[in-house]
Amino acid sequence: MSKGNRRRKSGSGTSRIAAPHYDLEGLPPDARARYAVLAILQQGQYERLDWVDAASHLEETSSDEGWPGLLAGAFTALGDDAVHLAWQQGWMPREVMSAFRKSLGAEAVRAGAVLMRGQLAQYAETQLSDRWIVQREELAEHVEAPNVADACADLGRWDRIVWWAALLEALEHLDGLPRIPRVEPLPGSLEIVHGFGGAESSRVYEKIRALLAKAESTDSDAEAEAFTAKAQQLIARHSLNEALLARTGQGKREPEALRVVVERPYEKPKAELLAQIADANHCRPVYWPAGGFTTLIGDRDDLRSVELLYNSLLVQATAAMTRAGSIAAKAGNSQTRSFRQSFLASFAWRIGERLRASAADTEREVSEETGTDLVPVMRQRDERVDVKTEELFPRVKAGRSTRITDYEGHMAGLAAADAARLSAGAPIDRK
Repeated sequence: MSKGNRRRKSGSGTSRIAAPHYDLEGLPPDARARYAVLAILQQGQYERLDWVDAASHLEETSSDEGWPGLLAGAFTALGDDAVHLAWQQGWMPREVMSAFRKSLGAEAVRAGAVLMRGQLAQYAETQLSDRWIVQREELAEHVEAPNVADACADLGRWDRIVWWAALLEALEHLDGLPRIPRVEPLPGSLEIVHGFGGAESSRVYEKIRALLAKAESTDSDAEAEAFTAKAQQLIARHSLNEALLARTGQGKREPEALRVVVERPYEKPKAELLAQIADANHCRPVYWPAGGFTTLIGDRDDLRSVELLYNSLLVQATAAMTRAGSIAAKAGNSQTRSFRQSFLASFAWRIGERLRASAADTEREVSEETGTDLVPVMRQRDERVDVKTEELFPRVKAGRSTRITDYEGHMAGLAAADAARLSAGAPIDRK
């Protein structure tokens, strides 16, 4: 299906489905079902269709008892092709789900998840990187049905029509996904990479997770600060040690990329929070609002640290914003979108300051302990990350920060950031 043709769609109104321009009766049953679905999708390239009408037409194309099963097979085959093309275009399940949620209803989002889950089921675990496995498991948490056939089993006629409509809409949107930089080896490729690092890296992150778990569970702010400060120090030291090893030629590796979905609402200040954390940890963030995610470029372990810290600090920021908004409301002040936007933007800015100061302190300590000037060491790492970023995003431009328009939200955000624990959230077993 040509993406160029999609521009010819009618800008308003909907169209009922016309009969196919070719005779389906002479085709084998499975081919009839496939061509019936394709005819509707092709018509959808030129006209804005009512997907329920389209699905009803599909259901009525044949009165054969086995027709629903043939349609399920056709949707499975076309879905496998569409999902495979999305992977080749650089997409992974999380990003597809984020893009779908921005423009589709819940049933079409579910249909997209089933199509992706069914396609990924074709691969053994040894054919998938750890990130693919994690995201495949997330799809299983989102939808119970492992494939199209199971999802429509035992459905009545009307429910089946609704399901066909959702599948048509999901396929149409899969076809419209643009090409984006690929950040992970394709399923089944020879480049599959498992895990983030060797035994030493794993031991370090076990200690970090243990400290963060204690920080999250204690009721004492003083204990939490002590635990999280130690965890942050371990993160920074591990990054510096890896950079020193790379300088000597041991453990040298190229920068990698990772995408992090930025959920609604207030995506822009949330993306800024992620950018501040990335900047403090020698990573480069590239935010794409239309896709609803940020691509991070950096060293493998730095990427891991940024994602952990972002997830934790976002939870803290959201909780603090809710508390501050409640206090403002009781005082007779507004709880507007402006307040929340300003709160999160100021929280992000102050957290960035704190993280950069902490990283600088750790760098000075390690420099004194080792007698090594770490400035050129980290500059080399930063330069490699910049080269990789330019390679993936040759035309990227700097964006604007969120405008702060609510003074109370601004001050509340700063206060919350000062009180925040520099910790990550629940342990992530596989990434």
